[in-house]
Amino acid sequence: MAKLNTLVVASIPIRRAEDLEKISYALDADLIELRVDYMENPLDIDYSVLPRDKVIVTLRDISEGGVKFHDPQIKVSLYRALWDMGIRYDVEMSFLSRYDIPYENSIVSIHIMDSPPKIDVLCQQIIKYIDKAFVVKIATKPFQGYKSYLARLLELGDKVAVMPMGVDPIERIGFSLLGSRLIYGYVDEPTAPGQMHYKKIKEILNTLSLL
Repeated sequence: MAKLNTLVVASIPIRRAEDLEKISYALDADLIELRVDYMENPLDIDYSVLPRDKVIVTLRDISEGGVKFHDPQIKVSLYRALWDMGIRYDVEMSFLSRYDIPYENSIVSIHIMDSPPKIDVLCQQIIKYIDKAFVVKIATKPFQGYKSYLARLLELGDKVAVMPMGVDPIERIGFSLLGSRLIYGYVDEPTAPGQMHYKKIKEILNTLSLL
């Protein structure tokens, strides 16, 4: 089998600045996601000390599966500060368009929590951002036909990541085999439904790449 397109992301919940020490536990992952929506105030972190080539900072809204509410202006301030420091972040597509957030070399996300948009409409939204974004990521709760729906999105190019939420974790492995750019695993506790430990993901993908 040819080398897989997928990057393994180790996700860490950040509740306090001291949790940043856990970055050292996952340096063998391709990327490390810092879920700062677990914090009361994500602006309390000194982001300038983070390894820029390794981390993704994610401030997920509750409606997108996040943990705590954060004022939109806090999110805007965080994204702009990270942009100035050259640190990659994950921003929801609807939020970046509403607040004019820069997204070059960052992850643009779409979370489908209810009825999915028509596939042609979603494809056009992805195409709008795919050239400048690091990855466009689509996560969805299962619905009738979601597997073929997500597989269709992967045909848009090698900068698309898709992931079903709350399903058997092996399904995410399956989408990696189809070309999904990112797959998320946890370091010490899951940060989303359907995650397995990132080391287990690496082991499975490494084995499959040898076939």
